[in-house]
Order: sequence, then C-alpha cells, then structure tokens
Amino acid sequence: MTTTTELVITAAIGYALYQFLSFYYIRAKISHIPTIGSDSFIGSYFSAWKLLFSDDSHIKAGYRKYAGQAFKMPNLTTSSRWLIVVNGNQLVDELRKAPSDALSFNETTLDVLQFDHLLGRHAHVPEFQVEVVRKQLTRAFSGRFAEIQDEIQESCNTYLPNGPEWKGLQAHKTLIHIVCRTTNRLFVGLPLCREPEYRQIQEDWTIQIMVTAHIVHMFPSILKPLVGKTISKVKTAAKKVEKFIGPTINERLEKYERLGEDWEGKPNDLITWLLDLAPQENRNVEDITVKLMLINFAAIHTTSLTLANALFDLASRPEYIKPLREEMEEIVKMHGWTKDAMGRMWKTDSFMKESSRMAGVGAISLGRKAVKDFTFSNGLTIPAGYTVATSSAGIHYDPNIYEDPDTFNGFRFSDMREKGSNEYDPLRHQMVSLDSTYLLFGHGRHACPGRFFAVNEVKAMLAHIVINYDIKLPGGSREIPRGSWFAGSRAPHSTAEILFRKRQIE
Repeated sequence: MTTTTELVITAAIGYALYQFLSFYYIRAKISHIPTIGSDSFIGSYFSAWKLLFSDDSHIKAGYRKYAGQAFKMPNLTTSSRWLIVVNGNQLVDELRKAPSDALSFNETTLDVLQFDHLLGRHAHVPEFQVEVVRKQLTRAFSGRFAEIQDEIQESCNTYLPNGPEWKGLQAHKTLIHIVCRTTNRLFVGLPLCREPEYRQIQEDWTIQIMVTAHIVHMFPSILKPLVGKTISKVKTAAKKVEKFIGPTINERLEKYERLGEDWEGKPNDLITWLLDLAPQENRNVEDITVKLMLINFAAIHTTSLTLANALFDLASRPEYIKPLREEMEEIVKMHGWTKDAMGRMWKTDSFMKESSRMAGVGAISLGRKAVKDFTFSNGLTIPAGYTVATSSAGIHYDPNIYEDPDTFNGFRFSDMREKGSNEYDPLRHQMVSLDSTYLLFGHGRHACPGRFFAVNEVKAMLAHIVINYDIKLPGGSREIPRGSWFAGSRAPHSTAEILFRKRQIE
C-alpha cells in the first residue's frame, strides 16, 4: 500500500512539475504580447476560469487598450492554453489572408470541436463539406423555397398559438424546433423532418458537441482520449440518426452502383449532395451520417441564435413592428414567398444585421491555429501551436466604424444602402456581404459558405412570424433578459419568454 501511495504522490508531483515547466516554456514564446488577466502560473488558471464564463467586456477592453496591436488571454479551450487577439485593419487583413499552411482554419475547427477525441479526425473533410454547402445547398434553396415556406408555416402552426390569446413561450427553445424542422425539410425532406425523435436528436447534438468539446479541452492531453470516450454521447447520437437515414443511404448507394451517378427521380436533398461529392472512402452510412449531422449543427446553431436575437430585439422595440410588417406584406404581395422577395426586404435585412451586430453569437472571429511560426508585418510572431483571432465584439462596437454603436438602430444598414454613393453600396451593406467591419460569418475564403441559406431562411421565418403573429415581452417590458456566455460564445437566455398571439386580420 505504501509503495502504491508513494508512486501516486511521485506521479502527482512529477505531473505538477511538468505542468509548471511547460507553462513557463509556453508562455516564454509569447511573453512579448501584453496580457488581459493574469499571466502567472496559478493566476492564469483563475483568470482562464473567470474568462470562461465572462461576457465580451474583456475582449472589448483589450480592443480599446491595444488598438492596432495584439493582446493575449489565458484560455481553457485552446490546446496552447492561450488565445492571441489581433486588432486593427492591417493585422485583421493579414490574418484573413494568411496561407492555410501557416495559419489554419481547419486545424482551429479540429481543435475547438475536439474531433480527434469525439468523432475522429477522419470525420472532418472540410473541402468536401464546404462544397456541398456552397454549391448544392445554396443552389437548391431557390428552387425549393416553396417547401421551406410550407415547413415554416406548418412548424409555426405546431409550436406557436393559433388563437387570439397571448401565450408565453420559451423563445429560444421554441425557435430551435422551428429552425430544425425547416432546415431538415430541405436536408432530408418529408416525413422525416417532422419525426419528433429525429428532430430531438439533431437539436440535442447541436448542444452536446460544443459542451463535450469544452469539457475535454480542460483535461491534459494524455487524458483527453479517455475523457472523450467516457463522457461523449456524440457517437451514440450518430448511431441513433443512422437508424432513420441508414436504410435510405444504403438504397441510394445501391442505385449509384447499379445506375451510375445520375438516374430518373434522383432525390434533391442533403443525402444525395453528400453522396455526389463524397470521396470514395467516405461513401458509407457512418461517414455520411456524421457529415449530415455536422452540417445540421452548423445550420441550426447560428440560425436559431440569430432568429431568437432578432425576435427579442423586435419584441422589446415594438416601434419597429409596423414598418417591418408593411415592408414584408407589400413585397410578399408583389413577389410571393420567394427567394427574390427575401432579397428585396432591405429594412428586414437591416434589422437582422443590426441585431446580430449588437448581440451576435461570439466575441471573437477569424480563429486560426498556427501550424508553423507566422510573423505579421509589424513583427508580431505567432508561434506554431497557438491560436490567433480577432475581436468581433470590439469591431462591432467601435465608434470609429459605427455611429453611436451602443444604440440599436434597426435601419442603420438599409439607410446606408439607400444613401450609398456608388452602385456597390446596396450590396456591401446587406447581411450576407463580407466585410472587415461585420464578422458574424467571418471574412475571406473561410467565411461561412452557408450564409446565403441562413440569412434567407431567418428572413423567411421572421417575415412569416411578423405577418401572422403579434409579439411582445412579458408585462410589455422593453428590457431583454440577459443572455449567457461560455467560452466567448453568447446565447439568449435559455428560459426567457416572448408572448405570441395569432393576428386577427379583418
């Protein structure tokens, strides 16, 4: 017993010494970069824990204090335990243009979601998944808009009240249901998109993968495989989804083998798009299921947050309801429920963009992991293994970029489009456009490929709700319940309610 105890104590002391020496070795590489929080061995862990649950105020403070420079923060969700944040147009531009063999977006994704320990590195085939979204999904959305609108209507009929009495609903939870069903109408079609168990698995998985990844991050590298295998429900969820789509995938694979790459009546859905573009080694039930779930995760997560934030902003600012409703009704009357109609809703687009500018889904953007040392033009070097990003929270609230940035102006961007001095301004200020001053979808070649689908889907949902329902906050409040922050990501208050009632149109 004594020998065992001595071995445990020796191992613990050895590990503590290893962590201590590693900390100072790692920190020495970036000691030239100023720190937000503590940079001592013990203090940095306390700071990292505090920042893990903090809002974006520290990011904004670093943005203001180190304008045009960089700062670092202790961090529990990067492999190096530090996050480096660069500020200023020049550094941000260099960050987005940096070659992938130096600053890698894909390695950041693998690190953030801990693919190695939850799904396996093979599950992430970025070029293939991006092509599916950028080409097939974006192209199909316009032609299948009627189905999308039908599912929005049916989902709202299911989850929102159908009578004239006000009914309080937990907004974020309710909207996730609507987003998941609508998205999967395009992804897997009827009747599966309305199957309660399938929908619940997809919704839960969206949360599980993020939470589990953050937990795994907090353990030493040597323990991560064990922890990931022990606590992860990610693979279990994938097996449950296989029960629903596995037979369909096998049937399609058989037709590909028997009839070739194209045949009469070939379905136009996500399963087909994945099979069309999948490398041969990924053309199997397990891989296609995981890819479908990953695209679902990306589609449901940001879309539901954006829609929830927009509705909270609208319910708390009822003066915007009338002008938005007038725009929506007029355009739908003239152009119907079409993708073209969505593009003509300038005020609606502006309101959504302003909502996401102020609330957003995270405090940082353009995260890249250095796979080799990278030096910016000002001499700042990011050593291999460290993650660097920029402050979207700081940029979105910068008074040098946005006039009166702390005040919500729902028609800020539609006014910019109307008053534009050249032919490009109407395009530059729409929500889907990429710009270094608005980073919800990132910027550069790794910007979100599904942003066209997401923006139009949210716009269609918002328009349907505003045209067909009245909304307000409980008690007529104009104060939105404070959302939650975790690891630099923001979510609306999980149980906060919005009151809905069906409009009585005479």
